[in-house]
Amino acid sequence: MSKTATRKCVYLLVGQRGSGKSSYAKRLLANQPELLLISRDEILVHKFGSTDTNPYGGAQWYVLEIMHRFLRFVLRTRPMAKIILDCWTEDSKDRASLVQKLREYGATRVTALYFVTSREVVNSWFWLKPGIAKMEEMGKHDGENLVYFSADAPSRDYDTFHRLARHINSDGFDQVIRIDPRTEPIMLG
Repeated sequence: MSKTATRKCVYLLVGQRGSGKSSYAKRLLANQPELLLISRDEILVHKFGSTDTNPYGGAQWYVLEIMHRFLRFVLRTRPMAKIILDCWTEDSKDRASLVQKLREYGATRVTALYFVTSREVVNSWFWLKPGIAKMEEMGKHDGENLVYFSADAPSRDYDTFHRLARHINSDGFDQVIRIDPRTEPIMLG
């Protein structure tokens, strides 16, 4: 079997909330139907109805285990795979650990799609996410099942995320591709 026939590629979406990762992934899938999307958030919504679950209830850990089982299955049973992985990684340690696990599961190439969305765009897109609102709007949404954030949350997320990702090129990826989600989706090899 040739080397290209056993190629199993994982493309990890790396970016803070509101950076356009999920929307960009959908655009990638529309242009490249051979891609398989595995999304932690989609599993959370399927299993629990929301991405915002009780942090003490174990839902996040349960969903990560489901995601890892699915990744193992796909990477071990398919001779070729091109996976878009939409899974939050907090810092270099998380990313390096995930890259190592993906290789153990059979990934032959792991690429980071690092979202370099501008602060202004993140500040705008963050508030378009379903199920969230600004703290100062609590009175307007009485009785709605929303998660409230301070008005500066997107900017604080932006600063923290990019500080924690400044060494992304050392996280064990075969390649790091910087993505501006406002541009046409790239073709994944």
